[in-house]
Amino acid sequence: MAHFRVLYTDRGDYSHDFSIEQPLYEAIGAQIVDARLDHNSIDWETYAGHLAEADAVICFRMPVDRRAVAAAPRLKVAVRSGVGFENFDLAAFAERGIPACNVPDYGSEEVAVHALSQILALRRQVVFYDRALRMGDWRGAPGEILMHRLSKQTAGVIGLGRIGTAFAVRARALFGTVLACDPFIAPDAFASAGAEPVGLDELLTRSDVVTVHVPLTRRTRHLIGERELGLMKPTAVLVNTSRGAVLDQLALAEALQAGTLEGAACDVWEREPTPLQHPLLKCANFLASPHVAGISVEGSIDNRTKQAQEVVRVLSGQPPLNQVFPEE
Repeated sequence: MAHFRVLYTDRGDYSHDFSIEQPLYEAIGAQIVDARLDHNSIDWETYAGHLAEADAVICFRMPVDRRAVAAAPRLKVAVRSGVGFENFDLAAFAERGIPACNVPDYGSEEVAVHALSQILALRRQVVFYDRALRMGDWRGAPGEILMHRLSKQTAGVIGLGRIGTAFAVRARALFGTVLACDPFIAPDAFASAGAEPVGLDELLTRSDVVTVHVPLTRRTRHLIGERELGLMKPTAVLVNTSRGAVLDQLALAEALQAGTLEGAACDVWEREPTPLQHPLLKCANFLASPHVAGISVEGSIDNRTKQAQEVVRVLSGQPPLNQVFPEE
């Protein structure tokens, strides 16, 4: 008989089995419950029934809010399958002394490289020339955007955590200057990343390319809005691979359409899947991707392994490695 029940509420990739996780759970007598719930249309009674018997919860997009925490009397740990944790009610977990955790380090390289690839595509006009050539315009129509040498440009990194640092380290080889803004990072971390520490407004004003790598919290919601976009150079580009709501995407669409910003790219959206009628998708100087920046075969294996290891750690009486806490 299983000692513990580990509930997987939903998963981003239903194609895999539990060949990675199963041996880890079997070592402590834990049973996997694969609920495959729909976070867009929650059947509460079914969800609550699973929660009532769960010792651990691993979720992808399914909300684990105060009501869900209350419905899980046996719950000992919850893990978000990824870096972000905005679908957790951290205060509700803290009140019951239940550790809520994430997997902060499974796809840092992938997200940093994705952001960099979008920046390079924008700076070198890769998509513009591809579209022009397919329409029969050799080297594009007259009046195309001028391109400049990257080594003469400045890259700005908003958020110098794992992903931001991974980006900064790579950007040093391409850009003349790398700036970074992060009030929660020690001064020596900027030096290690090869980035000059500046405030947000200075970063936006000086940078030719800006990339955003912060979690979605109460403080960072719409961190980049109309005012901040107005500080940027009209020749600058902006890329967001963090969370959709960190950026006011309607304000971004207006800036692109007005020509006050040269280009932008988003891998994340305020609503996912994003509607095809979104104003950003109508902007010719915009690149879109469907929240895939962190995806790789190796990253998936790493993510799945670390989720299970965290659960096993806590159910075995050890402290978690990656607990997240409510905002103060």
